[in-house]
Amino acid sequence: MGMERQLLTRERVQLVLGTLRQLVRNGGEMQQSIATSPQTCQHLQLTAASCMLKLASLVHFDHVLNAADISSLALVVQAPCYEVRSTFLLRKLIPSLVSWKVSVRFIPALFMVAHDPETVLRDNVKHAVELRLANVRPTPGSPSVVEESLCRLLFILAHHPDWDDSRIADTLELFSRYIEFYIACVCVAQNVSLLFCYAGEVKAYRNRQTVDALSKDVPNDTFTKRLYILSELAQYLLREKSTSSNWPVNVYPGKLTLPSDVFEPLGDASESSAVRAQPYLDPEFIKRRAKAPTAAQKRSRARPAGPSGPQSKRNRNASVSRGSKPSASRSKGKQAAGDEDDDESDGNDSDDSDIDGDVCMDDSDNAAEDVEMSDEE
Repeated sequence: MGMERQLLTRERVQLVLGTLRQLVRNGGEMQQSIATSPQTCQHLQLTAASCMLKLASLVHFDHVLNAADISSLALVVQAPCYEVRSTFLLRKLIPSLVSWKVSVRFIPALFMVAHDPETVLRDNVKHAVELRLANVRPTPGSPSVVEESLCRLLFILAHHPDWDDSRIADTLELFSRYIEFYIACVCVAQNVSLLFCYAGEVKAYRNRQTVDALSKDVPNDTFTKRLYILSELAQYLLREKSTSSNWPVNVYPGKLTLPSDVFEPLGDASESSAVRAQPYLDPEFIKRRAKAPTAAQKRSRARPAGPSGPQSKRNRNASVSRGSKPSASRSKGKQAAGDEDDDESDGNDSDDSDIDGDVCMDDSDNAAEDVEMSDEE
């Protein structure tokens, strides 16, 4: 009876999970043909993402969330509405990771804030990584959990909807910000060789195709090629960091293996050698990078407030200035409402006491709430 009950429970979880997936991936809409108010969509997306994260905290059901689910939850960190992404990141994702309620598979989602205009979100992520996660190792002497997460970060970026194969140089400029933010949070002189080896090891694997992929119309070989491009991009940026900081990059003596749920080893040694010998990084991007000012030159210049350089499509229109209206970049008909509407928010109450019904409320008190994250830990 215990086994039958467990199987029955898993079947019910799959039914519920199917609904949650649809809400998260469609920005809170169940059916594209039915128009839903932006406030309701934002509330439903946040609630569904929080429920999926809570489901992942249960030992018996963590495995039911696949790589595509984690990628879709990582995109919630880039939601156009400030209240959605800040609440999910600061009140749900970071507390769950630092208390080890969810798997380390969710760590790469933290670095999706690289393009966020709000510095407080990036600062909270850097604080959590440096002080709570950086020194956590599965076994003594093994790579830390954030060092191992580099490969999963490259996997999520390879499946990111902002990737444009027709404009690869512009895409690499956009995606280099994610890896640079990861390097700023994780990379030090003691582990730069390890990270460089991890990035290169991706070219010994191929993308593992999943049944529930976010982009079913994209061939698996396309994702594999993107992984190889990102592998060389990560090595290029790590070498830039080591050169500017005068850190030596040595050959890592240990043997590294990548997670089997997202990577599949290449067939034989000859195929692996051919992949490693072939360059994948776009030459046009390298030329642009060589002409760009160095980090020291950027620091010496006076810059206006706010992020510079290419901005993620998901955050480009996400206005996070106090009192302004964020707007979505992808969801159908979504314009995040910055105005408070008490009548509409009362109708959006959720059973989850941690989630406010009026999701996109005035941002005047957000900064004070954000910095309380570390104290609540």
